[in-house]
Amino acid sequence: MIVTEWTGGLYVSPTIAGSRAGGLIAGAWAAMISLGSEGYLENTKEIMEASKRIQKGIQDIPELYVIGRPDMSIIAFGSDVVDIFEVNDVLSSKGWHLNALQRPNSVHICVTLQHVPVVQIFLKDLRDSVQTVKENPGPVNGGFAPIYGAAGKMPDRVMVQDLLVEFMDSSC
Repeated sequence: MIVTEWTGGLYVSPTIAGSRAGGLIAGAWAAMISLGSEGYLENTKEIMEASKRIQKGIQDIPELYVIGRPDMSIIAFGSDVVDIFEVNDVLSSKGWHLNALQRPNSVHICVTLQHVPVVQIFLKDLRDSVQTVKENPGPVNGGFAPIYGAAGKMPDRVMVQDLLVEFMDSSC
């Protein structure tokens, strides 16, 4: 499956199931059974509180803006000052793996229970990454910013599709 026009970014998967393999679905079901309603609601409350703290922290970084009004645990953000894909590459080098989006160029974080205890660390790393890109603009060696930057500017979307196929073939 190849999608070049999705606002969620460039997407390529060797199967129709994409990133929703049966094992993940079974794991989610088992977690729900194990947690029960009360455990699920407590975890949800913690995730939502962390999400709001991350959203506020992003809004406090002058070079960034939050896209839309996130009501749940997914926060998309972009920048008119720095290349957000380069920021994402620097974040990746620090161990954070956010998803690149397009139209507008942006990234998103899906806040989970694992993020609850590390909100401040994430926000510090995000501020530091923005500052790094501001002081040293240009692609990070081995990063994905050039792919997203180039793909967003290509008017021939078939070419982008071919690029995704080549990428998938070289990384699988």
